[in-house]
Amino acid sequence: MDLRKSITSAFSFIGLIACLLIISHSPGARAQKITRFPYIQMVQANAVLIRYRTDQPIISEISLSTDGKTFNPSVKSSSAQTEHSLSLNSLQPSTKYFYRVHLGEKEILGDSTYFFKTAPIVGSKEKISIFSVGDMAAGETQKKVYNAYLNYQKNNYTHIFLSLGDNVYCGGSDACWQDEFFTPYHAGRLLRQSALFPSVGNHDYDNQAFPYQQDEPKMAYYQNFTLPSKGELGGIPSSSEAYYSYDFGNVHFVCLDSYAWGKDNFRIFDQVNNIQLNWLKEDLKATKQDWKVVYFHFPLYTKGTYDSDVSGEIIKLRDYLTRVFDEYGVDLVMSGHSHVYERSRPLKGQYGLSSEFSPEKNWSFNSSGRYDGSDKSCAYVINHSDPNKKGTTYVVNGCGGQTAAHRFNWPHPVMEYSLDKRGGSMAIDIENNRLDAKFIDEDGAILDQFTLFKEVNKVTKQTINAYDAIELKASWPAPTNSYNWSTGDKSQKINLRPLKSVTYTVTDTQKCLQDQFDITVNPPLGTTKWEELIAQPFDSLEIYDLLGRPWKSIQKAGLVDEHILDGIPNGQYILEYQYQGKRFTLKLNH
Repeated sequence: MDLRKSITSAFSFIGLIACLLIISHSPGARAQKITRFPYIQMVQANAVLIRYRTDQPIISEISLSTDGKTFNPSVKSSSAQTEHSLSLNSLQPSTKYFYRVHLGEKEILGDSTYFFKTAPIVGSKEKISIFSVGDMAAGETQKKVYNAYLNYQKNNYTHIFLSLGDNVYCGGSDACWQDEFFTPYHAGRLLRQSALFPSVGNHDYDNQAFPYQQDEPKMAYYQNFTLPSKGELGGIPSSSEAYYSYDFGNVHFVCLDSYAWGKDNFRIFDQVNNIQLNWLKEDLKATKQDWKVVYFHFPLYTKGTYDSDVSGEIIKLRDYLTRVFDEYGVDLVMSGHSHVYERSRPLKGQYGLSSEFSPEKNWSFNSSGRYDGSDKSCAYVINHSDPNKKGTTYVVNGCGGQTAAHRFNWPHPVMEYSLDKRGGSMAIDIENNRLDAKFIDEDGAILDQFTLFKEVNKVTKQTINAYDAIELKASWPAPTNSYNWSTGDKSQKINLRPLKSVTYTVTDTQKCLQDQFDITVNPPLGTTKWEELIAQPFDSLEIYDLLGRPWKSIQKAGLVDEHILDGIPNGQYILEYQYQGKRFTLKLNH
């Protein structure tokens, strides 16, 4: 090869390398990747919002499947972006949906752990599960607390991830949120599966670039979350993502901001007439849900790392809020800030200092509420129409990552259980008229628990005809074989055909609850010979023995004939038939 060709070839090679370098460094050439993995927001019965972040602007798409096999395109972003927030609509309630994330033409995410469940229809009494955690300072304790909860739940679904403020401690910047919140919690499954409804704490406002003002658009907290400020999920619109409310199943949740200044330049405890406090009253008054749960950062009663008898902010906050909670029948209040765990019995009328507390006046119940078979552990049976059977349970759960020792005058006297120097979270299950809460420490031990019931210990009166079939049902949900009927049955529902007036009772296994059913039975029927029914028309017909056991069922129109009792042994029976919208019951000799 001559020198001219060698030089030409060399320049061609150099040019090729240069072109490759230029292409590899151009924005469109690098493979886009997700830098903040999906997290679930704004869950309702027919819609959900999924957010995630990419390193470069790109059009993304989410496809859905109800079986995890066949995925159909569902929604695509309208333009190239890095902050992706895609709303999925026209969904079915209480339904599990698997999802996959596509960037451009590529499927980026979508294994079997990427799914969510839509909310039950509002008012539904089906079971919902909640993960509650506060003061989640990044580090080993945070990881252990999170993993302990996941191990406790096993394969059970968590509907709601609920935070109690001070989500981060590194300054409140976006990078801080990525390092201390999104990265550690994306290491488990909850953010990509469960509806995230956070509350804001004082450390979340720690970026000094702006004042401690609610809904500051430059603040990372308000940039990173989409929250129901317009009443999209039920409740009165708050016009603020600092505080908001939502309905989920038969529960009304209220999230407050106990720290920053609102649009009126007042904090919630600055004066009685402020925007947030007025909204709270209006919202609680309006809801018709079975359960009312409120959460925010500053606790109302504590002797942990803060003293609710000393902090002027907490003293004013307690004076304002507890009166509202008493008036509108709030069932559970959860807070953080104090880096311990504390839990009260249902409390009423305790507005002042701990020295003013009176167990006889302010506690509604004499039990621990643990409902575990131990001495004096019966569940709390709430009845808001009975002054002696109502109250609000207060939980301080500020040890999701940050833990500390208690103060010298520990524990606070309103507390049934108090614990310091241990990390932990709370698992809450609400089903129908039953609420169960468990504090799970960083090693997975259940150190505290309590149960609330509503609308139980009922007395029901009913009048029936002799041999009529009735179904009786205990008023509370419980595991199988957790019921003791006076008949000996162990299930929640029983079916009977009583022959005379009788009272049935059912209790729980710990004899804390009892329903009573007073059944008045009209006199038995006179005996009829079956031959007298020959040619009697019917729309449907059933024959039972005197113990209520079925012997024959005909669910179509016909006439009684001589073969109606074929195959049935001699004896006495009850014949019921429907004809022209009426029911007839006869006692037969055969």
